[in-house]
Amino acid sequence: MARLVLVDDHPIVREGLKAYLSLQSDLEVVGEAGSLEEAVRVVAASAPDVVLLDLRLPDGSGLDLLEHLPQPGPRVLVLTSFLEAEEVREAMRRGASGFLVKHEAPAALVSSIRAALRGELPLDPQAVRVLARPHDDPLTALTARERQVLSLLGRGLSNKAIALELGVAEKTVKVHVGHLLAKLGVRHRVQAALFARERGV
Repeated sequence: MARLVLVDDHPIVREGLKAYLSLQSDLEVVGEAGSLEEAVRVVAASAPDVVLLDLRLPDGSGLDLLEHLPQPGPRVLVLTSFLEAEEVREAMRRGASGFLVKHEAPAALVSSIRAALRGELPLDPQAVRVLARPHDDPLTALTARERQVLSLLGRGLSNKAIALELGVAEKTVKVHVGHLLAKLGVRHRVQAALFARERGV
């Protein structure tokens, strides 16, 4: 059963999420927090698989929580009422596993949680449009590790070779490749490799 932590400064939102998620046989809410400081403590104490994170917290940005997470840490799904282009890009750059808006249907939210657990990158269609804007540099949305993987893709390395180069599991490389393909807006690793060469990554 996957373990979840809810981070939102509105108790009624947390209660609503918890009530719906408790109906899912494969998901369990093991902690909740209403502030950034509390979230750091709760995540450290409960070791969740997924964190549902609101960005607007009374003592700071939810994005700052990403700096306090262990590596490898939980998947972090940003769940917010506001969709600011810079926040979407910054969330992706800091390693968020998805970006969702609160008006999403509960069933869609559950599907996104399960997708994140599979290593996928669930993004609200509005977030996809933000990341795909031609005047935005897609490289800014990549984490440092994803840029490393992209660079090695550009050199023609396989997932297995990249895993050996970086000292990580091949499964981890597959997750990074999936994320960077989504962020770059390309469908195949060959396209990503060409992008890396063109940009000199």
